[in-house]
Amino acid sequence: MQNWLDPERQALAKSAARVLKDNAAHNRSGLPPFRLPQVAQQILDELSHFLSAGDTSHVLSLGLKLGQQGLGLRALLGLSRALLREVLARLPGMTPEALEGVARVNDYLTLLVDAVAEQERCEIGVQRDEMQVALERAIQNRERELRRVIMELSTPIMPVYDHILVLPLIGKLDTERADRITECLLREVVERQARTAIIDVTGVPAMGAEAVTALVRTARALDLLGTHPVLVGIRPEIARALSDQEAHLAGIVVLANLQSGILYALRREGLDVCRSQLPQRGAALSHRSR
Repeated sequence: MQNWLDPERQALAKSAARVLKDNAAHNRSGLPPFRLPQVAQQILDELSHFLSAGDTSHVLSLGLKLGQQGLGLRALLGLSRALLREVLARLPGMTPEALEGVARVNDYLTLLVDAVAEQERCEIGVQRDEMQVALERAIQNRERELRRVIMELSTPIMPVYDHILVLPLIGKLDTERADRITECLLREVVERQARTAIIDVTGVPAMGAEAVTALVRTARALDLLGTHPVLVGIRPEIARALSDQEAHLAGIVVLANLQSGILYALRREGLDVCRSQLPQRGAALSHRSR
């Protein structure tokens, strides 16, 4: 078979190059079309070596190399079909020796296809792993950013008057969120030189021991900065939770609602709230008519 193949090798290489060019769209960008004749020649040279020596390691090495260079599996399969047809068409006769030679050519092409397929599988695995890592990193960054935004939106600190801040809490209060709230509140207290900080827990649905401890810790941190803590919006269920911490609430003013908390803070500043006498509507209209 090898003796017959040698004089046909150049013709088969040209035919293989033509088939590879027809299937160039299935290759990766790393293998430009002008290199396809060289690839075809390498495949035919290695086929001749395989038929004479039967060395499979060289075939596998060539397949891995071609796969790394960008030869696509579909392009190689197309070449294999065309090359087998060419070999069958050029056989000197359908003798047992010739048919055995065709079988060996098929073995060679199968080894080559397996090697390229293995290379593609490895590359796809690497790409999949890289995409998975990038996706997980993007999700983690997105979650961190979303958590940061939620924390900022869920801890609005509002100045209601000079040196008076109000922090309305809404939703579940846990240790992580309480630490974030304490950090933001202390920063605002220092920046605005607040003398009274009102913490409104009206929007907190429930408060366990962990939340109570965190709330008391926040109030104590305010006290250390010289800011008077005021706790408002206490509902019966929250009052029961706070009752277990009664000894630790000494020095913290607890009031029924936000209105009473603001009035208390204003009075600490020497201010008071009273109703103003608005002019009657009829009198205002008559004044304009004159």
